[in-house]
Amino acid sequence: MAKSSKAADLLKVLGQKTPSAELEPKPETPPAASGERTAAPRAARKAAVRPIAPKRPAGATSTRGKPVQLYLHDEDQRLIRELAVWLAPHRKRINDSLIVKTALRAARTGPQLLAAYDDAVKVDGRTRRKGSKPAP
Repeated sequence: MAKSSKAADLLKVLGQKTPSAELEPKPETPPAASGERTAAPRAARKAAVRPIAPKRPAGATSTRGKPVQLYLHDEDQRLIRELAVWLAPHRKRINDSLIVKTALRAARTGPQLLAAYDDAVKVDGRTRRKGSKPAP
């Protein structure tokens, strides 16, 4: 009894035709002379690969925003959770992104915004005070 080769068995299986492939009609292709190349099939393939997207009017805006990564401290995350809990009985779909968007749209300029900014700067790791050196 001869030992079977996995590669040979796989090639044998891949070479078999499936019953559904035999029932499907084959597309008709005109026989091309060997050595002759036509530009039409190549152009047709390129057109099929890259569909042209319709241009939007100049005033139209996208319904989706662009992805942004935010670094939040534990205190900021607690505030987002608190706002989400408060909004939960009033709305169906709550997530962090919607909470941040809501807070941004509800924010108004004034002394409260300046005070909140000053508090945020105190804990922000990217800014440093004059005269202090960054930690190694």
